[in-house]
Amino acid sequence: MVTVDQEPAMKEKEEDEELQRDIERDVRRLREFNTFEKFSDADLERLVRSARHTSQSQPWPLIREKTPSDACFILLSGEAGVYVGADRVAVVGPGEVIGESVLRRGQLRSATVTTIGASEVLRIDRDDLARLLKEMPALRETMESTAAQHVAAAPPAKAKPLHSRLNVSVSADLLERFEQAAEAAGVGVPAATEDALSQWIERSGKA
Repeated sequence: MVTVDQEPAMKEKEEDEELQRDIERDVRRLREFNTFEKFSDADLERLVRSARHTSQSQPWPLIREKTPSDACFILLSGEAGVYVGADRVAVVGPGEVIGESVLRRGQLRSATVTTIGASEVLRIDRDDLARLLKEMPALRETMESTAAQHVAAAPPAKAKPLHSRLNVSVSADLLERFEQAAEAAGVGVPAATEDALSQWIERSGKA
């Protein structure tokens, strides 16, 4: 028979046992991914204990482009889309480490990563990651390998357009005279504009 005085201790014991079961479950799941094949069971348990398990039934943003880095994530289930601006440049799946490279460098996020549908992740805050990297050689190696893969898979920078619209305000009289001069010279206004800009740059010595 459990007395009133024993109830808090029993409840705490049950919570500890439930927490341990959750930790062991996440350790088994990490063990399934090639990313963590070099980790010992003790390493995986330490990693899970330092992380926060989160699950969502709807899409949700893990990280946002051009925001400070405060945590990285391990995707346990589901998929996530990687976006640069409005363009989706990649889709990552379970076992992927997300946001680790800029977190280690202390830079702003270079992309937005949003889950696609239901998902589960482990979130590791910046200070915890820094401590784990010092304590776990396997984690350092994994992070370096993952960062290298992300750099290799990064989309090429968009080519600079050959032409761009010039958005300026000039007097109507000056514009009319310029158009008349271009017509008299037998060239189009765009070509005449390029020539005028090139000559101005040369005269100002900033070519």
